Amino acid sequence: MMKKGRGRTTLTKKPLKREAVRAILLTPDEQVLLIRVQEPVTGREFWCAPGGGRQEEESPEISLRREIAEETGLEEVVIGPPIWTRRHTFDWAGMTISQEETYYLVHSEWFRPTMKGNPEPIEMAAFREFRWWTVDEIAASEERFAPRRLAEHLRFLIRCGPPEMPFDSGP
Repeated sequence: MMKKGRGRTTLTKKPLKREAVRAILLTPDEQVLLIRVQEPVTGREFWCAPGGGRQEEESPEISLRREIAEETGLEEVVIGPPIWTRRHTFDWAGMTISQEETYYLVHSEWFRPTMKGNPEPIEMAAFREFRWWTVDEIAASEERFAPRRLAEHLRFLIRCGPPEMPFDSGP
């Protein structure tokens, strides 16, 4: 794709379209498991819920089960309802990705997560750490979270339960 601007023409890449699923793993004492990742080119770090890209042949539930197992080691889960959606475009490892995410509520007991079962080298290289967070810790933190209003959405989820229909969580 060619883009013109200020007397010069530059090449722009068409974003790679990707569908993704993510799990809000929530404990009975209202802690949520997040993963800190680092973008390989810029070094920018942020916290996000476990999950990732759907493969074409997979249903959202099968994809989420695979992602939870790969990224946390947790294999026995009951996937709850979809609670949020999120559309965003971002750069990752030199690619521009246009991603549509669906977040699902997954009630879980506290466990010690592990990425030992993750076969993806790019994910292993980006992984920095796991952490169980409370909503208040997220709200008070200077860290970056995806989505940005994660604490607000979690407070609503804990107070009101899952929404009847998933809503847009914003960037």
